[in-house]
Amino acid sequence: MELIESLNGALNYIERNLLAEADSAKAARHVGLSRFYLERTFASLTGMSISEYICARRLSLAAQELLSGDAKVIDLAFQYGYDTPESFTKAFTRFHGVTPTSARRMSTLLRCQNPLAISLKMEGAIVMNFKLEQMDAFTVVGVERVFHMDNSMQEVPKFWAEFDAKGLAQKVVPMFGICFDGDANGNFPYLIGEPLKPGQKVEEGLVTREVPAFLWARFACVGAMPGAIQDMTKQIYSEWLPTNGVYEIAQNIEIEMYTEGDVTSADYYSEVWIPIRKK
Repeated sequence: MELIESLNGALNYIERNLLAEADSAKAARHVGLSRFYLERTFASLTGMSISEYICARRLSLAAQELLSGDAKVIDLAFQYGYDTPESFTKAFTRFHGVTPTSARRMSTLLRCQNPLAISLKMEGAIVMNFKLEQMDAFTVVGVERVFHMDNSMQEVPKFWAEFDAKGLAQKVVPMFGICFDGDANGNFPYLIGEPLKPGQKVEEGLVTREVPAFLWARFACVGAMPGAIQDMTKQIYSEWLPTNGVYEIAQNIEIEMYTEGDVTSADYYSEVWIPIRKK
């Protein structure tokens, strides 16, 4: 329940500061969570990023004010955090389906994102198979790219496709896909690679990273990629972490472990590893 309270605390902070500089980094600091953990959990529960939620709330309020008064579009643009009327109009049209001018001039249906409040509900129809394993620190070697939390679910699979297309499996075995902790702007490094063997030469273009010693919760995942592993990750953050009552995430590292086989097969096996500690 502590996690749910923290999430709602973050949402309340965002709502109070909606017309100021509300973002996930400030909301996370306000409730004592890391930005990575807040973003991952929020996206798993709602299906959208925090920045998408903030944008939807602002554009919903802007539409209400547009229809109920005589505020100028330029004033609404600056009030709701846009640098120019043009950028506001573009965002407004993308969200509502009509321009601000058209929305005011004619009767039309507009979208409304109400303030969110998160609560637990009964889930668990899909059984989660996992084991706990204490592991020593180890080094990984691979190809790394930086992604943003807002679009990583779309962009990381493209990185894998590029990895395959370039034949990079000749240089490094794609056993792991690892999300490391991000920066204050929501960017985080993602590495495709393998454990570094003693005496193994690090080829040009590859990087190494240390994975600390932790107690890991290793969740079994069966199904075609990337959907199966994305669904399992969502289930971990939306069900297991908020409700297990004993463990919490220990550090912002998340490991996807892949096996040999056809990744498009319905019985393809993979795992998601989360570092944990007792609360």
